[in-house]
Amino acid sequence: MMSISFTIISFVFSIILLFVYFSKKRINYIENRIYSYIVIVTTLSCFVEIISFIQVQLGVLPNDIMYHLVMKSLFLCFLTWLCFFTIYTVITGRKLRGVLDSEIFSFKKISVPYLLAVLLIMCLPVNIKEGNGLLMPVGLSVTLIYVLATICIIIMIISMIKSYKYLKNKKYVPLYLLIVFFAIVVSVQNLFPELFIINTAFVITTFSMYFTIENPDMKMVSELIENRKIIERAGEEKSIFLFKMSQNLKEPINEIEKQIINYDKVKDNKDMVDYIIDNISENNKKIGYLINEVIGINSFNNNIKKVSSTYNIFSLLENIKLRCKTLPNNINYTFEIAKNMPKELYGDEIGLKQILLSLLQNKNNAKNSSIYIDVNSFTIRDICRLVITIEEPNNYLNIKNVNDILNEDLGITETDQLNIEKNNIDFALAYKMIKSLGGTMYIRSDDNRGIEIILTIDQYIVLNGEKGSSNVDSYIKARNNSKKILLVDDDEEETRRIKNILERRGYDVSISMYGQDAIDRIKDKEKYDVIIIDDEMSLMNGINVLYELNKLQNKSKKIVLLGKDKLFMAKHYLQDGFDKYIDKSNLNKEIKEKI
Repeated sequence: MMSISFTIISFVFSIILLFVYFSKKRINYIENRIYSYIVIVTTLSCFVEIISFIQVQLGVLPNDIMYHLVMKSLFLCFLTWLCFFTIYTVITGRKLRGVLDSEIFSFKKISVPYLLAVLLIMCLPVNIKEGNGLLMPVGLSVTLIYVLATICIIIMIISMIKSYKYLKNKKYVPLYLLIVFFAIVVSVQNLFPELFIINTAFVITTFSMYFTIENPDMKMVSELIENRKIIERAGEEKSIFLFKMSQNLKEPINEIEKQIINYDKVKDNKDMVDYIIDNISENNKKIGYLINEVIGINSFNNNIKKVSSTYNIFSLLENIKLRCKTLPNNINYTFEIAKNMPKELYGDEIGLKQILLSLLQNKNNAKNSSIYIDVNSFTIRDICRLVITIEEPNNYLNIKNVNDILNEDLGITETDQLNIEKNNIDFALAYKMIKSLGGTMYIRSDDNRGIEIILTIDQYIVLNGEKGSSNVDSYIKARNNSKKILLVDDDEEETRRIKNILERRGYDVSISMYGQDAIDRIKDKEKYDVIIIDDEMSLMNGINVLYELNKLQNKSKKIVLLGKDKLFMAKHYLQDGFDKYIDKSNLNKEIKEKI
């Protein structure tokens, strides 16, 4: 009678847990899904055991088929619970070890052995041994359950051994409880055979798991974390992007100032005056395009084509790079692709690919020349603005032809469509195509500087929630365990290279393109373990940044980036207050040794 009392109490607890867990929204990833099954199986197991007790009280004989069916159903509940708990333990270990594919789980991997075990349990005989007024199940079916339970325990132990560094993690608490309870169950069964408390052990273990998995209320935290990731990425992108655009704006502004100075010298020469006016006009157009179409935030959302197809921008660009390498025109293609762009976008992959390839493979491109391709992005909320710049210094397009292309208001005609199908796409058709995709195009041609083409296109970002579940716990783990580094450097190419090296080594890296920005971050109470500062920044050098940080009593370690020509002064930088220095000519080795 005491045995069934334990089971009834356990059943009540499992029902409460069932309602509490499923009444709230849950983060949809593998651990929570498996826990859902464990909660259901725990409740079902208690219910089946109560049914078996009721059968005995009603006088159902041990050799009755219904008694055997209920008994084997109870065995299947035990087996199913152990299988799910083993899977949970293995996946937990993989995630703690940082195995990135731990979210990839398919029941197909275990369905065949599980169904085979179910079939054997149902087919193998089970006998009921009577003694001292007790009914004890014995036989091959019972023996198989013990064998399968032993296999599950061995798998869990192997997983624990692999994850020995994380055995203190709270996620292993349920496993420790299960081991303790199994020892208690075995001892109790030997001393008091009438006490059948396996289900009680399952319920207590399942109940403890509730406090070690991500709480269902963490859905809101998940969304906040996802928003934080977007904000962090957008902040870095804006910093780098605006810095780059400010550099691009300087060039036409300086050119205009130069032409104004030249005007006083040649104002009596009509041809030169006309040239200066044309030059100023072209530079003014570029300034207008950069401000209104590239940087202009107000133009976001206006022309985005809503499509259901998605593509990976990095895969598309990689494919284009490979195609360019196979061309027989002896042109050297140099790609500079920002690493922090969103990977998955909604858009017309084929159309964008055709446009880019047509511009890079155009028959007017000069042979044996060089073409530079810069791909960058700028994000606002869930929208990404791709900015693609193509420069060919050894080519020239007549100004009249450029104006004719950019003033073309007609849409894509049937003839254009035939040319697209044949991949016979010139500048004018490429311009029509980018407009049809909701983008913009700027062309500048100068006999001294060659051709410069800038494309912009706004596209919606494929968010994590739209394609698979976000791995929130991995992000939390990475944020909590990684050293935080602030990299202060106004050289974009160098910044990206250093950031990539640091991130590959597991550091959480933030970027600042200006010394004053880094100082403002520290004033705003942002905390970093290490601050890496380039000494050769144009607006504020490394020593000045260090001086301001020290005035704020910042406790972060400070490391200065030195070029090879300044290494002989390294001792002086250390005396000034830097903790270490890094030789920029040997970044990989220096970062490994000094950070």
